[in-house]
Amino acid sequence: MTKRFREPVEVLETRRDARGADGFVPVAFRWRGRIHHVNGVLGHWREDARWWVGGGVTVPQRDLWRLEIVGGNPIVCELVQEDGSWRVDRIWD
Repeated sequence: MTKRFREPVEVLETRRDARGADGFVPVAFRWRGRIHHVNGVLGHWREDARWWVGGGVTVPQRDLWRLEIVGGNPIVCELVQEDGSWRVDRIWD
C-alpha cells in the first residue's frame, strides 16, 4: 500500500551518484523528528520542464528518488528534490 505525504524533509547527508547522473543521492534524512538512513536506491529519474514546452503546462525540473530505508521492516519511500528543497512524496509499507 502507498501513502502520499508531500511533506518537507531535511536531508542530512548525500553522496555523489555513482551512476554518473548529475546530482547527489540522499543517504540520511530527518522527517517528522526521526532520522532515516537509506539502505539502497531502487530508482532515480528526472522530470524535466523542457519536455513539457509547448504543452501549456508549467512543470519545474525535479529529481525523484525511490529509496529503501532502514527500519524494523524495509520501507520504500520516494523523496523529491525541487528548487533546492527536499520532500517525502510517498511511502510504501
